[in-house]
Amino acid sequence: MTTIKQNTSPSMKSSPPTISIIIPTFNREKFIGDAIRSILAQTFQDFEIIIVDDGSTDGTADVIKSFITDKLKYIYQQNHGRSNARNHALSLATGCYITFLDSDDLYLPNKLELQVGYMDAHPDVGMIYTSAHCMDEDGNPISHYYDALVSGWIYQEIAFFRPITITLPTVMARREVFDKVGGFDEKMERFEDTDMWRRIAKIFLVDAIPIPTCNLRTHEGNALAGQNPQKIEDAVTYYIDKVFAEDNSIDKKILNKGASRLCFFYAKALLTMPKASASGCKLLFRSISYSPLTFYRLAFIGYYLALPHLKKLRSFRKNQQYLAGK
Repeated sequence: MTTIKQNTSPSMKSSPPTISIIIPTFNREKFIGDAIRSILAQTFQDFEIIIVDDGSTDGTADVIKSFITDKLKYIYQQNHGRSNARNHALSLATGCYITFLDSDDLYLPNKLELQVGYMDAHPDVGMIYTSAHCMDEDGNPISHYYDALVSGWIYQEIAFFRPITITLPTVMARREVFDKVGGFDEKMERFEDTDMWRRIAKIFLVDAIPIPTCNLRTHEGNALAGQNPQKIEDAVTYYIDKVFAEDNSIDKKILNKGASRLCFFYAKALLTMPKASASGCKLLFRSISYSPLTFYRLAFIGYYLALPHLKKLRSFRKNQQYLAGK
């Protein structure tokens, strides 16, 4: 069952907005109010907000309905996953530019103005992205930072999440881009946004604006440590297999290097978590299989895993020397 509620004020707009802002949400009553307020505080105001609530069971709906504005359209649906929710919103979007916001993140005040200005001035560019700050659950700044570094035909740099990560809330794209490449892959629980940028980058110019326009929130619900390592391993495998199947016209060396980087990135992270070490080891060896000359990766991980034991050995030797001297 799907329900649609249009929050209205006395003056309803009849012409389509410049921008459609898409927000999927699920049980985000703690954060979504701040996300909406960050949009309503924008210096550029010609937009619509389309929120698809993917089956929330908390107070998310009440928070959303507390905002009385003709700019906001709220849709409730049974839980089908965030890619389905984004696709649902895309089907309702009327703006010529599309942007996204996850319901736990924030726009900085000039985000839309900056991006609309750039897109209007560069009609040959299909999509743009920006840098982004990061914050903790309570909104305090943390040191991690996403830097927008490459522009143009950038498939090679962004298709495998590394070395350049395009974060979804920083993106703005033309409506016709999605008409051309289609929606988000609803089979994917991870990398569905990277998959979209990969597909776009194959046929459209993508430009970077090296200015932060968003604050991205890290919390227990999206931190890697709280997720199922087998699902992460499966997601990496699914994505790599998909890229190899769909992008077989791309130089195989480029694909192998990209797959190796992606596996290695998650191998390093999983190997720091005892319960995830089995999946980490599998991804490590997959990384090496895609790029056999990168043996330094195996050496690095071997050293990392051995380090605690080396520290214990040094401590034991010091204790022995101390006891021997007594």
